[in-house]
Amino acid sequence: MSNIVIIGAGIAGISSALTIQKKFPKAKITIIADKFSPFITSDVAAGFWWPYLVNFPNPDLLNRICRDTFNYISSLVEKEDAGAMWQSGYEVNRELTEIPHWAPLVRGFRRLNEDELNRLGEGYKSGQFFTTLALEPTTYIAYATKEFLSKGGIIKQEKVENLVELTDSFDVVVNCSGLGARDLVGDKQISPIRGQIIRVRAPRVKHFFCDGDYYCLLNSNCVILGGTHDEGEWNMEVNQDTAKKILEENIKRTPELKGAEIISHHVGLRPFRSSLRLEKETIRNTNGRETTVIHNYGHGGSGITLFWGCALHVVELIGNGKAHL
Repeated sequence: MSNIVIIGAGIAGISSALTIQKKFPKAKITIIADKFSPFITSDVAAGFWWPYLVNFPNPDLLNRICRDTFNYISSLVEKEDAGAMWQSGYEVNRELTEIPHWAPLVRGFRRLNEDELNRLGEGYKSGQFFTTLALEPTTYIAYATKEFLSKGGIIKQEKVENLVELTDSFDVVVNCSGLGARDLVGDKQISPIRGQIIRVRAPRVKHFFCDGDYYCLLNSNCVILGGTHDEGEWNMEVNQDTAKKILEENIKRTPELKGAEIISHHVGLRPFRSSLRLEKETIRNTNGRETTVIHNYGHGGSGITLFWGCALHVVELIGNGKAHL
C-alpha cells in the first residue's frame, strides 16, 4: 500500500486529498496541518468563481483548471451541505478591456453598453453581466473533510518543519502549504496579498458587483464586502478606517446596502506567487531514496477558481511515473 501525505488543510489540501483518494483507493492518505477550518485563509474568502490575482505561464492548462473547477462546483449546487450556489451580477472596469478568456464558461455572459455602464457609476469604460458560481469555503471544507474521513482518510494536527523528513515515512508528499511554503521549502517568491472584508446582512442586494477596487458578493446568508489587495502586508489586524472605507464605497456602488447589519470583520492573507506552483519535484530523503513531491500552492486570489482543477492535475503528476500506486 502506498503512503501519501498532504501538507495543508485548506481548500487546496482537502481537495487534493479527495482526488487522490478517488484515483488511488488502496493508498493510505494523510493530511497534516497545524491549523484547520474555520481558522485558515480559505475561510475568509468570499468563495467567488472569478480568476483574480493569479499568474501562470501555461494559459491552456490554466483554462482547463478553471473549467474543471467551474464544472465541479456546478455539480455541488444540488447538495445542500456543500455550500455551492449560482449568482448573477456585474463586473466593470475603468479602462477598455477585452472579453475575458473565461467568458465561455459562465452563463449568460454579455458586454454592457454605454448606457448601462453610466447607470452603474461614473468612469466605467467596459464591463459585463454574467452568472457564475460561488462556493462558501467553510461549508465546503466541512463537506469535503467528512467525505475524506468516511473513505479512510487520516488527519493529523502538527506543524511540519522539515519537508525532507516526511519523505522517510511517505512515498509521495503533496505540498499545499500556501504561504507556509515560504519557510517550508524556502520559496521567497510567495508573499501575502492582504485582504480585508466585512460580512453584512443585506437581503435587498440581489446581484454581485465588482469594479477592481471594491466588491459586493453574495453568500447564502450574508453579503461580503471588500476589499483590499495590500501586497507584501502581513498584518492580520482589522483596520477600522479601511473597514469604514469599504462600507462607504460599496454603498456608493450598491445603494441597497444602506442600513445593512454588520455581522463581522475579517482579514486574510492571499498566497500570491510570481507564478502558481503546480509541479512535480524529485528529492532524496535522509536514506538516499528518491521521493516524489508535488507542489500545489501560490493560488493568489483565485483559490476558489482553481482548487479542483489543480487537485486533478496533482493526481496526473502523481500518476506519471508512479506505477506502484
